[in-house]
Amino acid sequence: MKILLLSASALTFAAGLLASAPASANVTQIGSQAAFSASGTIAFNSNFDDFGTGFGFPGDPFTRGDVTYHSASNLTWGSSTGYTTTQPLIGNNFWTPVLGDIASGPRYSLFGFDIGTYNTSPITITLFTDLGSYVYPNLTIADSAAGMLQFMGFAATGEYFTGFDITAVNGPGNLAGITNVQVGHGGPVPEPASMALFGVGLLGLGLISRKRT
Repeated sequence: MKILLLSASALTFAAGLLASAPASANVTQIGSQAAFSASGTIAFNSNFDDFGTGFGFPGDPFTRGDVTYHSASNLTWGSSTGYTTTQPLIGNNFWTPVLGDIASGPRYSLFGFDIGTYNTSPITITLFTDLGSYVYPNLTIADSAAGMLQFMGFAATGEYFTGFDITAVNGPGNLAGITNVQVGHGGPVPEPASMALFGVGLLGLGLISRKRT
């Protein structure tokens, strides 16, 4: 008769991996475009140049590169409007938050954009993932009216991005605008099922066969 006994070390190691997987989920900020580009593969980069340099109303909602913008009234503005001397930005015509959904199918773990503000208001960025949300409050952002934009990059570990909310802290009369909106893949996003199978596989390696009469 064969009795299969589990190696104590294998049990401890596998259980530790399974228990720690959810706790390792987090989102970190990446401070430069170069570091962001080097951290993985960018799938889409939407710069809205095709809307031209003047005002444009791309629709509500509209989708670009697996990102759907669904603010109250999506608006692009560019250099000929006097609000920015750089490339067109996507914002909101009613001075309300810039809202977007990120397609969950590809499970993007990278999300980045260039941002500027009209009337130089601080902003609050809220990022949504499949596991929760992350809030970055009262950020000081470059003034797009002076042609200045600031890069914001984020990388998720153990989860993936599903949406965002960018709000001007000072309310009506202030507006955030974004361009070069990028989504992509960094490190692999672990799935609960695959993590469980991995743990079972480790347990299998720890099986010891003993014969008993």
